[in-house]
Amino acid sequence: MTAAARTRAWSFADAAGVPLGEGEVLLWWLGQAGFLLRGAGTTLLVDPYLTPAGARRFPPPFPAADAAQVGAGVDAVLVTHEHGDHLDVDVARAFAEAGSAARWVVPEPVVDRLESLGIRRELIEPAQPGRPVTVGSVRVDPLPAHHGVDMADAYGTGAELSGGLVRFLGYVVDLSGTRVYHSGDCLAYPGLAEELAGLEAHVVLLPINGRDAEREARNIVGNMSAEEAVELAVRAGAEVLVPMHWDMFEGNPGHPSRAVALTENDHPELTVIVPSKARPIGVHRLGRNGRG
Repeated sequence: MTAAARTRAWSFADAAGVPLGEGEVLLWWLGQAGFLLRGAGTTLLVDPYLTPAGARRFPPPFPAADAAQVGAGVDAVLVTHEHGDHLDVDVARAFAEAGSAARWVVPEPVVDRLESLGIRRELIEPAQPGRPVTVGSVRVDPLPAHHGVDMADAYGTGAELSGGLVRFLGYVVDLSGTRVYHSGDCLAYPGLAEELAGLEAHVVLLPINGRDAEREARNIVGNMSAEEAVELAVRAGAEVLVPMHWDMFEGNPGHPSRAVALTENDHPELTVIVPSKARPIGVHRLGRNGRG
């Protein structure tokens, strides 16, 4: 990457071309809950919200069409649930129109919705907890998330709406031994920390916008708070916490400063990273004993 390329805005192609070492993961926070993850020769998008219009406070870092074009290098798109800032219909349509062969890993109850947006059925992997998915050399473990389509069904897995199938998911992605957990929209429910510890999640991407009566009265289904996210990360034995889902909409805010303060004061063993939306970063596991 030249000095000129480093000073200008990064593009999807720039991120796709960064050389990575063994076990190194490129992580680009796209805003809200969206991430680009690269590692183990595989490129993933997770909950990419790239629609430029609407109430969003920040423009997307690159157009959906850049990632969707054939040959762009996206191996799979992981979607945690059906809300529009996680399953972006414009992103799905861009991939369909481009004829992309990228696979889509989505909760099984969302398969029909994705097909209606033009994604071919053979490219869709219906995901459920306990059924790992392999994308290239990358293993994806789906875990239940506790959320809600709206406040009428919050806060649970959505199974009562879906014939017993889990409707809201998170994913642990194993990229050459560096394991990244993306929770989707979720509360820190009992048993989740132990599940993450068993899967040895090194980096956890967790929402911190919280929930309160005022927002719930507006039918906004909330998430874990900064305090709950830090506690979950610590109990899971994670090395790095990346706060997400706090930046995009004026009416549903949060701020990572609380998570930073909590770790500085009480949990120095946990690192909090607030990455830029303008460019990716590299992360690498250290391991429980400080060695890879």
